[in-house]
Amino acid sequence: MKRDPIKLAGKARRLLGGMAAASVLAIAAMTPAHATYESGLEAYKNGQYSQALDTWRRFAVAGDIRSKKILGDVYSGAPLEAASSATAPLEAIPVDNVQSLMWYTLAAYHDFSAYQQPTAEEVNAQILAEQRLTDIRFRMSSGDVKKAEGLVAQTFEAGSAYDLYRLGDMYQKGAGVSKDNTKALKMYALAKERGVGEASAAYEVLEPLMNPKEIKVALEKAADWQPPLPPEHTGKTRQQEELERLKKELEEIKMADALEAVSDIDVELIQRALNALGLRAGTVDNKLGPSTRAAIRRFQYSTVARDTSMTEDEKQSVVTGVLTPRQTVELFADAARANHPMSQYVYGIMFVRGIGVEQDGQLAAKWLESAAEQNLAIAHYALGVVYRDGTTGLNEITPDERKSAYHLARASALGYKPANDALRRLSFEYTRDVQ
Repeated sequence: MKRDPIKLAGKARRLLGGMAAASVLAIAAMTPAHATYESGLEAYKNGQYSQALDTWRRFAVAGDIRSKKILGDVYSGAPLEAASSATAPLEAIPVDNVQSLMWYTLAAYHDFSAYQQPTAEEVNAQILAEQRLTDIRFRMSSGDVKKAEGLVAQTFEAGSAYDLYRLGDMYQKGAGVSKDNTKALKMYALAKERGVGEASAAYEVLEPLMNPKEIKVALEKAADWQPPLPPEHTGKTRQQEELERLKKELEEIKMADALEAVSDIDVELIQRALNALGLRAGTVDNKLGPSTRAAIRRFQYSTVARDTSMTEDEKQSVVTGVLTPRQTVELFADAARANHPMSQYVYGIMFVRGIGVEQDGQLAAKWLESAAEQNLAIAHYALGVVYRDGTTGLNEITPDERKSAYHLARASALGYKPANDALRRLSFEYTRDVQ
């Protein structure tokens, strides 16, 4: 059924109006760490989550790969096979993909050569950690991946001379960190100066593959390098930690209010976004009927289908046929990235008003402009209002009469009648200011 574009614009218009890194990596304990790892499990099963995390961190730093791997599990939100009878609530151990990726990487690239023969459980921990890397990276932004890689690098740099060589090898291969020959040569140079024979050999192989500028930068950075300070010199004070906790709490309250506003979005717009993603919501009729609910279920399953940490039963529990506020935001984000103009408009307005997301002027303009480039009149109108009034929140946009007039005029030319009055008022205000 073809919808009246003016009525659709009217519906849409309501949106507009309305841990520090470890300081030592390769300190081998003289006795096996299994008992300590197990005591961490016991603390976890008893609900002593802080004690469990502290135990695993200390012995992960001391070289226990099982502790490294389980920290990755805990921070990824994955159920612990060794403690299947207990699951920490999110408020006790929130999902932290940066920490998860760091610990999984440290486990996946754990060096057994400096220790006694590894047990089957230790080898298995390494294999499982390596398997989790791709999944964790998939759910992270490039910025968060970079943060995790920085923590991995910091951990190796705070270790032994041999750890510096291993980090160089990781940079050269792009294993666990982004491939970077300049950083690799820098780490080889540092390790070579400290008597690591493998580093000397690796340096001689890599240097001829690089141009003079890259070699110069690597050696300059090696000359300026200082080992990271231990945590006692870089850790936050209790006052700082409390301030950060309060800030996070306030941000969560703010986001809860923003998500609540998502309920105002029309079913019709949701149907269009679902259809744009090929999820077959059926006729766009602004009703939450069987076809729309089936399309929502397909979308909900698609958000968890690739999560290897979830069982099939857990995945099916997500498939309800009713979108949560966060799922609604994710739906419009996906449809906007799929170049659906109306979803780009809705997603842009979310950033203008802070609906389900934090207010951000630049992101608002980005998505509204993407929709406007496809001649969506109401997107031009929204941009006219944005540039007329400016925005609040992050990356504020300051008023710009020229841009406002341009977009209002484009909206008017495309038949969006409210733009006519807005354009006349803008002209009047601009003339009065000049006089």
